[in-house]
Amino acid sequence: MELTSKAVEYQLDSGVAWIKLASPRSGNALNATLISQLSRAIQEAINDESCRVITISAMGSDFCKGLDLEEAFAKGGLPDQEFFKILVDCLTLIHSSSRPVIACVEGNVIAGGVGLVAACDIVLASNNAVFMVSEVIVGMIPAMIAPFLLRRLTPARLRYMALSSRGISAPEAQIFGLVDEVVTEGTSKTLNRQLQRLFCSSPHAIAQSKQYFEQLHSVDLHQQTELALNEQMSWLKQPEVTEGIRTFTEGFSPPWFQKYKGQTHV
Repeated sequence: MELTSKAVEYQLDSGVAWIKLASPRSGNALNATLISQLSRAIQEAINDESCRVITISAMGSDFCKGLDLEEAFAKGGLPDQEFFKILVDCLTLIHSSSRPVIACVEGNVIAGGVGLVAACDIVLASNNAVFMVSEVIVGMIPAMIAPFLLRRLTPARLRYMALSSRGISAPEAQIFGLVDEVVTEGTSKTLNRQLQRLFCSSPHAIAQSKQYFEQLHSVDLHQQTELALNEQMSWLKQPEVTEGIRTFTEGFSPPWFQKYKGQTHV
C-alpha cells in the first residue's frame, strides 16, 4: 500500500514501512501537518501485521530543522499547547512502537529534529550529518525532546549539547550515543545489512525487549513527557520569552544576542 502526501511519503514494501519526510523547502520543519502525517504513517505501519521494520528518512539537504516556530506561536503570539502535545505524542509513538524504527539521517538535524532521531531505535547517519540542540539560541528550553535524548545520552552529554548549542558531527554523535552507526559505504548498503539482521529476529522478542528496556528506567516515559509539556508551557507563558522568540522568527536579533568582545585567556 502506498500513501503520498504533501509532508510525508509512506510506502510498505516487503515487510518494511518506508517513511520519508517530504518537505525539503521548509527543511522538513516540524509543523502540525508533518507531525500529524508522520504519526499517521507510523500508526499505519504498526497496525499492519506484515510490517516488520519502520524506516524514517528525509528529502533534501536537511533531515529536520526542528519546530516550526511561526506555527507553534500562531495563536496571537502565544504558545499553542496542543501543537506541542501532538509533537510529544508523535515522538512517544515512535519510541514505543512494537516495530523497530530505523532513522536514516543525512544533512542537518536541529532541535526537535534531534528529538525525532533520538526517539528511534537504530540511528544510521551519513558523514555529512550534523546534530544541534539549539533551543537556547531562540529563547526556548529543550524540554520536549529531553526525555528521548536521555534514553541515548548521559545527562552530562545532554547538558553540553543544550548549553553549548554546538553542531556535532556524525562520528562525534556516535561517541555521544546519539548515532549507532556512521555510514561509510552508502546508506542503502548499510541499511540493507541491518534489515537482514532484523528480519532474522523474532518480531515478538523485539517488541518484548523494547517494552522490557523501558521498564528498566526509574521514571517512565509518560511521567517524563508530562513533566516536559508542563515545563515547556510554563516557560513559554512568560511574555519576555515569547517576545524574544517572535523577534527571532521575524529575522531580528532577540535582546540576549551579544557579541563576545573579551579576550580568551587560555
